Amino acid sequence: MAERIAMIGSGIIGRAFAVCFSRGGYEVTLYDPIDGVAEAALPRIRETCEDLEDVGLLNGRTADDVVSRISAVKTMEEAVEAAIHVQENAPETLEVKLDLFGKLDKLCGDDVVLASSSSSIVASKFTEHLDGRHRCMIVHPTNPPYVVPILELVPAPWTDAAIVKKTRARLEEMGQAPITLNKEVTGFIMNRLQSPILHEAFRLVAMGVATPEDVDRAMSEGISQRWSFIGPLEVGDLNAPNGIREYAERYEPMNRNIAAEQRDLVPWAGPLIDYIEERFRARLPIDKLKDRQRWRDRRLMALAVHKQWAKENIT
Repeated sequence: MAERIAMIGSGIIGRAFAVCFSRGGYEVTLYDPIDGVAEAALPRIRETCEDLEDVGLLNGRTADDVVSRISAVKTMEEAVEAAIHVQENAPETLEVKLDLFGKLDKLCGDDVVLASSSSSIVASKFTEHLDGRHRCMIVHPTNPPYVVPILELVPAPWTDAAIVKKTRARLEEMGQAPITLNKEVTGFIMNRLQSPILHEAFRLVAMGVATPEDVDRAMSEGISQRWSFIGPLEVGDLNAPNGIREYAERYEPMNRNIAAEQRDLVPWAGPLIDYIEERFRARLPIDKLKDRQRWRDRRLMALAVHKQWAKENIT
């Protein structure tokens, strides 16, 4: 029998992680404190798996095979029984995580990894008091993780390094792309990289520099083209004849001047958000949002297929 992974919380992230772990060969239990949510997750998981099977992104497995290893359970006790890894996907609220990890620490054996999908609350804020705090950490995805493989592993100061190493190896074997942070920092890496871009996108619209659509296009048809396979520091290394040092010497002054203009934050509220929302809803009614989300996921699947092909064929 396959080893078991427990999902605590069966919303968007819980469902996505269930696909990742089952695709990786594990048995997955889904638990949610709201009655009916875990059961309702199963048909949506099947839909996702069928899309992934269509493009060959189930690690050679079928949708039926992956879905067959995922089951909804009624209690947290059932979910974590015999689990080797517990992934908490609860709301981003400190009180909720304190309560959940207190319960999980008592329910799970000393060698069971207790991981949180938290996107901003560091593990030290809700694990310090636990007897088993050495096995607690953050495993933060970028949604949806079954096609965006990056996962941020963020240990607390007291997390056992061997636990982090073991978890990273397990995730890599599943086909994910984990990165390990050497210390806790608010927002981790992904959100800290994304945050200034979002602030500038809102600021450019607020300044009347461009429409929301053209700001988005600058990213989707511009910067993201190269960022889809190399990062911003390597972009710099390749954009100067003599590499990153020359790039820094050439462009640091310009970027320093831009940064000076970006110090004042624009509130994401009031007339600005009214204007952006009005334009977005004019082209995408709210009842079509789920269709667009699925379209986004299928585009990401196509990109993932291409990147896999490129990794194997382009040197």
